[in-house]
Amino acid sequence: MLKAGAGKARITPPAGVPFLGHGHRVSEGIHDDLWAKVMVLDDGREAVAIVALDLCWPMPDSGYIEVRKEISERTGMDERKILVSCTHCHSGPDFVAREGCPLPIERQRELIEPWVEELPGRIAHAAELAREDMREARISFGKSYVTGISYNRRKRIPEGVAKIICDTGDMEHIVRKQYESWGMSPEEAYRCAPLGIPDGPIDPDLPAMLVEDVEGRTIGVLTNFACHAVACAPPAPYLISAGFPGYMTRFVEKVRGGVCLFTTGAGGDIRPYRSSPRGFEEAERIGLVLASMTLKALREAEPVEEPRIDVAWEEFDLPLRKYPPPDEIEEVIKEKERSLEEAKAKKDIRKAKRLSDEITTLRYAMEWGWVGQGEKVKAEVQAIRLGDILMVTLPGEVNVGIGLAIKQKASTDKFFLITLANGMLFYIISREEYDEGGYEAATCRLAPGAGERVVEVASGLVEKLEGRCP
Repeated sequence: MLKAGAGKARITPPAGVPFLGHGHRVSEGIHDDLWAKVMVLDDGREAVAIVALDLCWPMPDSGYIEVRKEISERTGMDERKILVSCTHCHSGPDFVAREGCPLPIERQRELIEPWVEELPGRIAHAAELAREDMREARISFGKSYVTGISYNRRKRIPEGVAKIICDTGDMEHIVRKQYESWGMSPEEAYRCAPLGIPDGPIDPDLPAMLVEDVEGRTIGVLTNFACHAVACAPPAPYLISAGFPGYMTRFVEKVRGGVCLFTTGAGGDIRPYRSSPRGFEEAERIGLVLASMTLKALREAEPVEEPRIDVAWEEFDLPLRKYPPPDEIEEVIKEKERSLEEAKAKKDIRKAKRLSDEITTLRYAMEWGWVGQGEKVKAEVQAIRLGDILMVTLPGEVNVGIGLAIKQKASTDKFFLITLANGMLFYIISREEYDEGGYEAATCRLAPGAGERVVEVASGLVEKLEGRCP
């Protein structure tokens, strides 16, 4: 007999903390609360907890492990059977004090550190509430397909990729502007450069799992969609907000009751279409669209027979990128900058674009402390089977191609690919995407081949849970 419960707890930080998703900017107030939401499922043999946090990623470094420990201590659950994910909210707080922020380091620490220290306990409280709410339950699964609100920001061009990070009205010209930055005249860019209209792949799936008690009352809803939560980015007011995932889940909860958990799919290179000016109206619009499609999926949901729970996981090493030594990297950047100016003067667009990508890569490595980071890092992939529903977690921002490759390995379409879960290794991309360059390649600390290794491990766990391998 399956039992389930759901709970949520407020995890809103104090106003004035720096943002994590908007560069070195400081919040000026709170627009709406951030929440930790937990769904617990127990079939009498196995119990799992699914955690969804209104945060940019699940705690600093290996902080998700502290969350697991706290939940385990308070509920008795096996730590390995606790899934800690986040909505990738970009209007939420940073976890550490950073140089370059307008606030002094000591003031940042005064605001951030007490909140971070209390965070595992607040999240665990939501798990306790879920445990207290345990009731005999039944599960249904539905799916919607959502197009027209998200796009792939990696625009393929002859030189690799250009990035399309902009408002909808700027898309036609954005690639041309990048060509100008690489040394092409405005007239040449207008004549030769591709339009900035996005044409790359997206993942339109919006799976929804409905958990009800035997009387038909909603206990919880689990949803998933592949898209960056950046609709209320600057120049919107600098206010703490759960963004469009917050609007979406509030709409669903008002209609269906219970607790709605939003999880992030493979949306590393996926962003929402948004008009200018950006703002909370845009976040509300996107949230309403996703909520409407979630409710449609729930109306059409079909029961899951024999919802037996099985859990598998694998911890493994991923190779890290090699950077110049700390005492040489600034000189390497200066030399590349000189070469970049020479390439621009010669109108060698391909070389200028490549050098620009390389400089950005090194600057990010310095900013995030990856220089001298070692040769490998631990990663975890977790898989949960609930009847014929499958959930797979990946520890970073995952480009859509990686996600689609994993989904194609599964024999069921009742699939949740949950990224930014059980760790944060920044971008996980394909070998081809390193060669193409662009933002995701620049902000990837993993070495080429890491993305393919993640696909291999995740696909192996899928096969294991589906009974296709020993």
